[in-house]
Amino acid sequence: MTKISMEEALPEEKQFSYYGKQPSIDKWNKFQSVRTIPDKEKIISCYAAFNHIRITRLGLMMPCCFSTLKNQKWTKEKGLKHYWFEGLNTEYQDHFLDGKLHNGCDTCKQRIEEGITPPILDYDWNDNNRLDNAMNISWPKIFEFEISNLCNMECPMCVGFLSSKHAMNRDKHIDWGTNLFDDDDNLNHLIEELKEFIPHLKEMRFVGGEPLAHKAMYKIAKVVREIKPELKIQVCTNGSIFNRQVKEICEKNNMSFSFSLDTIIPEEYQTIRIGGKYDETYSNVEEISKIVGSENVTINSTLMSVNSNNIIKLVEYSFKNKFDFFLNTYAKHGRITSPDWGLNKLNKKTIKKIMRDCILFLENNNDEGYNMQVKKILLLLKNTEYIPKGNWEHMKSK
Repeated sequence: MTKISMEEALPEEKQFSYYGKQPSIDKWNKFQSVRTIPDKEKIISCYAAFNHIRITRLGLMMPCCFSTLKNQKWTKEKGLKHYWFEGLNTEYQDHFLDGKLHNGCDTCKQRIEEGITPPILDYDWNDNNRLDNAMNISWPKIFEFEISNLCNMECPMCVGFLSSKHAMNRDKHIDWGTNLFDDDDNLNHLIEELKEFIPHLKEMRFVGGEPLAHKAMYKIAKVVREIKPELKIQVCTNGSIFNRQVKEICEKNNMSFSFSLDTIIPEEYQTIRIGGKYDETYSNVEEISKIVGSENVTINSTLMSVNSNNIIKLVEYSFKNKFDFFLNTYAKHGRITSPDWGLNKLNKKTIKKIMRDCILFLENNNDEGYNMQVKKILLLLKNTEYIPKGNWEHMKSK
């Protein structure tokens, strides 16, 4: 089979149209008014490039997961340190210091123009000394590693780039690139580099694929224990794996887990998390929370038409178990690859029912953290005329 490239499968021009532009002044000022950091610190347009470094499974280095440029690739000669202090990251820093957004910031530009909260806010709070560190260019505080697309599930809203199952089956007509750090030599070289970064970090994050299925997770966790055992390690996982290795890092490292779970209803779970086992997954969540503590567990959910009718039950489950709850808004913003699950598929009767559930929860709960997420549900449901961006027909095999 002749495969098409990722660029052919999902051309960037189908998603982004703000390259080389800046947000309009009125929209930018409106966004600045909702930033909750002190006014004097808003002179920096975004703090991601001063406190956060991300490396993808292809070895692409960037300030955040929303960056759209693919310019600097990790090599043994020019790795993390070169990127941070001399390479692409310094371009981002220069733009941000000048109060502007970089050409790789199309996602945030688009959201600001549309009046939607951009990811910039997430990076405002990664570093308490953000302004001083931005002015004096220090080491990053957070390292995020997209290890691999190795995954044991085939969730319909995912793609082969993040799921090896999809890459082998549904999306096999697309060339998703090579997992650079499946190679032991590359991984060991990266780990040697990380040893210089670890003392300066306050958090390390692992995403995938399924991070707990990859050897890198456990190798790096061991190095962290040796250098800075108190360093927080956060793992984004589907919750399907709890074995001896997972138990060991739970007991020996300072761990937190973000479980990608979209429903508490078994039938809905099996529809969404294809390849997963409902009882086993929720048992793993409970076992892990017993070791690391409920305060180190987050339920991370995406609101879609397929799970929206019972989404408040998942919020209540999180509340009951004292887990944090976070609602992704990717379905609203076109990051979902299954248009049939877009919120625009909901009828008015269903929307009213879900909104009543949300309002009832808000009336009976005064926890601002949970309430903020429930208010996000209400906001999304008020805009259900939304149709996912892009024509997804090009994702299908010819």
